[in-house]
Amino acid sequence: MSKYHSLLQSFGALLVLDADSRRIQAISSNFAVLLGVSLPDGHFPTLSSVLGKRLSQRIRYELQGQQRLPGPLTFKCPARSNRFQLHAYRAGAHVLIEIEPLHTLGKQRLLGTVNERLMRLAEATHQEELLDYLVIAVQELTGHDRVSVCHFNSDWHGLIVAESLATGAVQPGVELAAGRLPALLGQRFPAKDFPVALRRAYERHPVRLIQDIEAPCEHLLPESATVDVSDCFMRAPAPERQKYLQRLGVRGALSVAMQGDTGLWGLLFCHSTSAYPVTPPVRDAVRTLVQMATQRLLLLRARQEARYLQRVQDSLVLSSNNRLKPQGPYQLFTEHADTWKALFRANGVALWVKGSIYQSGNTPKPEAISQLVSRIEKAHIHSGPWCTQETAKEALTSSLDMLGQSGVLAVPLPTDPVQRGWLIFFRPEQVETLYWAMQPSSAPQPPLMMSPSDAWCEEVTGKSEAWQRVERLAAMDLGEDLTLAISAYEISTLNMHLERERKALAEANQRLEQLAHFDPLTQVWNRYRIEQAIDAELVAAKRYGAAFALLLFDVDHFKQINDTLGHSVGDDVLVSLARMVESSLRGCDHLGRWGGEEFVVLATHSSMEAAEGLAERLRGLVATLQVNGLGQAITVSIGVAVWQPDDSCKTIIARADAAMYRAKRNGRNRVEIAEKSVQ
Repeated sequence: MSKYHSLLQSFGALLVLDADSRRIQAISSNFAVLLGVSLPDGHFPTLSSVLGKRLSQRIRYELQGQQRLPGPLTFKCPARSNRFQLHAYRAGAHVLIEIEPLHTLGKQRLLGTVNERLMRLAEATHQEELLDYLVIAVQELTGHDRVSVCHFNSDWHGLIVAESLATGAVQPGVELAAGRLPALLGQRFPAKDFPVALRRAYERHPVRLIQDIEAPCEHLLPESATVDVSDCFMRAPAPERQKYLQRLGVRGALSVAMQGDTGLWGLLFCHSTSAYPVTPPVRDAVRTLVQMATQRLLLLRARQEARYLQRVQDSLVLSSNNRLKPQGPYQLFTEHADTWKALFRANGVALWVKGSIYQSGNTPKPEAISQLVSRIEKAHIHSGPWCTQETAKEALTSSLDMLGQSGVLAVPLPTDPVQRGWLIFFRPEQVETLYWAMQPSSAPQPPLMMSPSDAWCEEVTGKSEAWQRVERLAAMDLGEDLTLAISAYEISTLNMHLERERKALAEANQRLEQLAHFDPLTQVWNRYRIEQAIDAELVAAKRYGAAFALLLFDVDHFKQINDTLGHSVGDDVLVSLARMVESSLRGCDHLGRWGGEEFVVLATHSSMEAAEGLAERLRGLVATLQVNGLGQAITVSIGVAVWQPDDSCKTIIARADAAMYRAKRNGRNRVEIAEKSVQ
């Protein structure tokens, strides 16, 4: 463990207990002075002598099986009249107790102040108003020299989007004096200032207080103690963080994470040029304000995005006349292209459908669009949008003549199973001047104690304005609607062409039904359809107790007929048999071909006696059947199974099948009744 990980700030003290919270194993070097406890001969006091017996027992009880106490506790140290606040939690094999002095405050007044500010935050109607009031409220609450909100973009660069400066602070354009903090509003901080480890630390611990970066650090006693205090609220800032704050001209800092719905949205910074204590109640109040503002911010953004999405969806709402007579791609594009360009802040839009290209505004030439579509179709197999804001550096577009278009947003339209259509938006280059509070490089940099007008400037070229997440979502919605509209037009066109062939179409549909449910040879139900009917009867039988029976039979010596007389005769036998059996059934009974020469009769509302009688009648009837080319009599072996309460389709078929094979073993041309169950 590095030396840094055992250093602490001096505004509080730390106790390190064993895993059972009984014995003190280490203390911070300022512990005795802060709590007025003597350490005779270097021995540690007992926990009860420091916190009192009742509080010690409470900590031990509430930490059993828990990672941390549910909230802070307050106590009055026996050695002093001061009140203190403590947090207790587990860290590896230890229990850590952080202790801070709890100064007397007007709690009712603080609560009233916070509630009044919360109500003001809840009334904000847009992001700028909300964040401006947040930094003002926090600055008034804490008294820091500068309170700022830093928002992270997708590359983790930070932009100061709101700021409040204390009276006498340096405003933009004013010469910077010693001991003053400059305004940073509108300036950026590079992503290297917010490494992954720091962002993850804010996810675990959203509040960070550095009371005085110049104050000497406390350490643990005994110095041989190996305790990881990296999650301790009072942990000392890392050396690189100290240098960073010094470059900012900051000595005291309080920062609070603003967690969005997809991660860290930004940070609220409170900076002071001098050492600056912030009591626990004030920290809690600031965190409450930040949480409320963040939730309100997310709500406002969600409402704004919802309104935008609705506008995009409304852009293709078809009139009743259009629904009766759908428009083709060209008509749709011509009517709506200008609206789409405005909604997506694009200066050009193109529609590629089945090799046809429709263009509006500033777009590349048709040849370049066709090449772009071909490349995206191969490289982007996903159903989501494809976008870039740097066509000159993007592999798919760098070799194409984009005619000054730096941004592309392409949405697939699944209008054709072979090759998708594409709706493509184009944005021009947007030259942007960025003001960096610190240069986005790793080179050594001077302290940031300068006039804001001297901030490091960067001119960004070759990029378009970024495609926002909500714009990509809206483009997908529009693509789906456009796909439906084009498909409706194609279906309408197809129906018009087929109007004169409606009879043929109806016959084709009927044929499809036959293929789906009927055996192509015998024209009786196929196995799939008869299984559906059996399942339906099972449901009815279990619900209403309506018994039914299955007759499973096949043609005796059918293989011999095929082998000696040929398959055509065998087919004639099956066709004739199916016609004879089907014509002799009741209207509520059904015949299906089970496979090969096997058939199933589903006899609804049938008892055992009725089913056996039906089987004998069918057996005798088949024996009278005559087929051209066949000189011998046709016989069948029939197995009969009547529904039982525990039957499934599989079991009742299995019982009928077993009975049928018993009929074959017993001489064929006979009926056998299925046993009650089949193992």
